[in-house]
Formats: sequence, structure tokens, C-alpha cells
Amino acid sequence: MSMTQNRREFLTTVGATSIAAAGLPGEASAAAPFFKLYLMIPNNQPARMIWGTLAAQQMTKLGIDVISSFVPFTVIIPRRSTGEGKTHPEGGWDAYLERYYYNSIAPVPNNLFRSTALPPNGQNFYYVNDPQLDKALDDYAGARDEKSKMEAIRRFEKRWYDTEPMTILFYPQDVIAVNPRLNGYNATTFNPVFFPDPENWTIEGAGADGSAAFASWAPPANLVPMFTSGYNESNIFGPVHNRLYEYENWETKKLLPALAESHTMSEDGRHWVLKLREGVKWHSGEEFTATDVKFTWDTILNKTYTSPFQSAFQEVFGSPDAYKVTGRHELTVDLPRYTIQFLEWVMGAMQIMPEHGYKDIKPEQIRGHAVNTWLGSYSVKTSDGKTYTSRGPIGTGPWVAAGYDPARKAYKFTKNESYWKKTPGNVKTFYVVNIQGTDSVLSALKAGEIDAHDPMYDIGSLVSTIDPKWGKVQKYDSYKWQHICYNLRHPVFGTGVDTPLGKQDPSRAAEAAAYIRKAISHAMPREQIIKEIASGYGGQAPYRCPSRRRNTITMP
Repeated sequence: MSMTQNRREFLTTVGATSIAAAGLPGEASAAAPFFKLYLMIPNNQPARMIWGTLAAQQMTKLGIDVISSFVPFTVIIPRRSTGEGKTHPEGGWDAYLERYYYNSIAPVPNNLFRSTALPPNGQNFYYVNDPQLDKALDDYAGARDEKSKMEAIRRFEKRWYDTEPMTILFYPQDVIAVNPRLNGYNATTFNPVFFPDPENWTIEGAGADGSAAFASWAPPANLVPMFTSGYNESNIFGPVHNRLYEYENWETKKLLPALAESHTMSEDGRHWVLKLREGVKWHSGEEFTATDVKFTWDTILNKTYTSPFQSAFQEVFGSPDAYKVTGRHELTVDLPRYTIQFLEWVMGAMQIMPEHGYKDIKPEQIRGHAVNTWLGSYSVKTSDGKTYTSRGPIGTGPWVAAGYDPARKAYKFTKNESYWKKTPGNVKTFYVVNIQGTDSVLSALKAGEIDAHDPMYDIGSLVSTIDPKWGKVQKYDSYKWQHICYNLRHPVFGTGVDTPLGKQDPSRAAEAAAYIRKAISHAMPREQIIKEIASGYGGQAPYRCPSRRRNTITMP
């Protein structure tokens, strides 16, 4: 890429070259298409738009009539989240491209792929419904030793490979450019456990009262943690909140006590006693107690709030009867069965919400409330009779929400000077700014308007154009995967009931659908996508399934 060639010209050139190299058919090709498939390609990652186009062209070679469109996730999310499994023409969806991950560093695939985790109260937006996968996932979550875990994962991988519920394209590497004067930026983003941590940032020459800005591409849909659907949201709510256990850093990925100070667990893994940290204050000045943890879990379990984590919480706890407050800073938990999800996900990934701040917000009001939108303000009463006014959520974290400025498209934060943990940074005011476009974000970094950005800008192909004087390039194993996901209730490639084989022999309908998905998978030029479009920043998925047995990733 030449220094004078802009991003659009570069991607157009790469896209045309890639499609031509794939040997796609010309206009005089093929018989009538076998079926029609609507493919939604998110428009917030430029290179993905190119390989999405390439994927659509490859499907066309198989005799599929692909209708592709570039859309924001604000279009995709409502279509996939209704829980009805409708096809695209019916208001649902057929297929879309996605960059996805588990909500914790330790894999918890149950939350995404178990048949009980269907929307709107679960994250199995794809309608994966396979008894063999369910059994492998249950055995993995309940395993107490490494050998049993790996045996379950191998069964999961084998069944996934046989049926390919999704087409895993590759594992991407996150490439980020930061202000060269910024020290302490040491992690990529990973919803909801890694996000900007400006309390640890030091900006050279900024003195003791520094200001910093972080760019995030897609505007958020929800900013209450129990509604999150992406790290464009945790980039904003993350700095305000704490979890019971939090990761030490990206390098070690070790869970350490946060709002929970310690815990004990019975030999069978079912009985837990949590000791919470004393002396922690909410931003309102109210004391953090065990009641807040119970309130958080109760709220997520309550179906009327339609949290996408509800079904997974149901799987972990069974019911709210599984836990109780046994002291001002103590909870006792009796799980129906041991599960890895409790420590690694419930305690290690779910932010805690304030009972005194949110208890009076009705389920039908909370999504439009300032706690979720950061627009306007609201007041809450504290136990000492005082009134606290907030311009966003109330947390225990290192940053206090200071509202949203629509004109600047910026979320403002101020340093929590009463934070329970010492922090080394010199940043006192922080902004998360919505900037659309890779060229725009690099221009903002060069102009000194931002100090870092999330990885969705996909700057890998532009690394050679970044002058070290204004941009320091950092690379991270993303712990994510890029895939084509399918609505597995679609009558052709989902259930297979409308395939010729499915009509001839209904007992083989699912088999026929799997043949179609595997054909699509085999048609994907993965190496070409990685080398030519992702600029080499990524690796192939050897198991073609969303596990973590690859390269530098070690299964728990």
C-alpha cells in the first residue's frame, strides 16, 4: 500500500484481487441456484467486509443464491435476539459474520451453544440444539480434573467438526496503535473482562491531572452490564464497575480477588462461602455489602429483565434459593452441581450492581433509563439520608460516570478518588469517543485527539503507514474467532427439512443440512483471507470449532 493510497482504495484493490484469485465464476455460470441465503455482513470492520464479500462469492459457486448486505450490528442484534428462529424474509435472519469469544478467559461454551441458552434469555442466538454437544458441554463444565475436561472438549470438537454448526474462518490477532507517550496500556479489549483501564495509564508530560481518550467504533446499545452484547459496550461500562474476581493483567490472565476477598469450596464443589471485601463504597457513598451481590444475581435471573445471561445463570444456580446472605459481607452458595461457570464466569465476569441504586427501576424502564443510556441524570437516596445524583451507572470501580455528550459522541468519566485499590496512573479525566472508520481513528491518533482505540478498527494492513512519532503499534492474541454463523432453524441449512434428502427421508434432514454447512466451510479460502485481507494478523483454526486448543492458548 502506498502512502498516498487511502483505506478505501486499498481495500477495494485487495478485495478485487482476492475475489479474482479465488477463481470465481463469470456471468455465464451454473444452473439455477439451489436455494436463497441472506448474508448480513457487519459494516464496522473494513477487512471483514472484504472477506464477507469473498465468502458470499464462494457460496455462489456452490449453487447458493446469496443476497448479501452491509449492515450495522444495530440491525443484526434485533433480528437474532427475538428467540423465534425466523428466517430473514420473515424478520429473523439466515446468516451473518461475527467476531466472537467467550465472556471469560477460561472457555465457557455452555453459555453460547447449549440448547437451553436460547434467546431472548440466552446467548445461543444460533439455535444450536444437539444432544451430543450438550452432553460434552455438561461434562466439561462439571469436570474437576484436567483429564476429564480435555476428554469432554475432544468430544465437543469431534461432534462440532462432524456437523459444523458454524463456519469458523480464523483466529484473529488484535492490532492496536497508541499514543507513544502513553505508558501502562497493556491489554486488548475482551467483553466483559478487559476494557480500557486509564487508572493505570501514565501520559508523559501530562502532569498530575492528565486527560485521556479512547476510541470505540460502534455506538453501544446497552450500558447496564447484564445486557451487554459486545465490547463496544464494556469499553464504557467496564471502568465504572467491579466484579467479585478480576484478572491480574492480560499477560498472566490470573483471577485475583476483587469485591470478593476470598472463598471456600466443599470437596464436591457445590457448597461455597464467599467473603466480601469490607470498606468498599459505591460512587454514591453507600457501603458495598452482600445484599448487592444477591440483588445482582436476582435481577439477572429474573426473566422480566430479559438479560441474555438469564438462562446461563439458571443453569448455574437452578433458582435464587441456591444462595443467601449469611453476613453483611458474606454469602453462602449451594449449587445444584459443580460447574466451572460459577468461579470463572459468574464471579469472574459479571459486574456487580447496586441494590440501593437500581431496586426502584422497573424492568420495562431500565433500558431507557439514564443508568443504561448515560443521558440526563437521576437521584438515589442513601442509607444516611443523603441524595446522590448520577449521570450514568453507579459502580464501585475506579471511574465515575459523568454522562454522555451527543455532540462529541463522547462518554465522560472522572477519577474515583475514593477507590478501594491503589492505582498508579496520572489520568484524572477520561473519555470514550465513538469514531467511525479506520482512517478517521488513525487521523485522530495522529492529531493527538485520542490515546488508544479498540481492535475493531482493524488497522493491521495500515501498520506500515503509522509513524512511530505519533503511533506505537501493539499486538495481542485476541482470544476471539471470526466465523459465519447460521440460523440453525432455517429449513435448508439449519434443519434440512426442505432439502431433497430431507424431504425424501425426514430422518436424514439434519444430516443433509450438515452437508451444506460443511460444503460452505470447505469452500472458504482461509489462508488467502488471513494473508491477503487480514494482512497476516491471525491463524487458521485447526479444529474449525470455537475451542482454545491452539497456539499460545491453553485450556483450563
